[in-house]
Amino acid sequence: MDKELSPQTEQYLASVVAGGLFPSKEAALEAAVAALREKTADIPFVPDVHMEQVEKAIESANAGQLTPMTPEYWERLRQVVRDTAAGNSATS
Repeated sequence: MDKELSPQTEQYLASVVAGGLFPSKEAALEAAVAALREKTADIPFVPDVHMEQVEKAIESANAGQLTPMTPEYWERLRQVVRDTAAGNSATS
């Protein structure tokens, strides 16, 4: 993929190469991509079962079937998030 970089990005890459941080612009770009991969590797994705629940909730809302957003409801939702973050797959 050949894509032109902005003048600011080109200037920055030239400065890091000139400063000796990288031997070439390509090496600097490879390092940037590697850093981006590392930074985004741990981004959790929503499990399919949870997406199914979201889709059902949207369909219910569109059909006029709304759930009151009570403090108890929010606490149940928080617990689902905590369980998911802890690796528990149980849903409520």
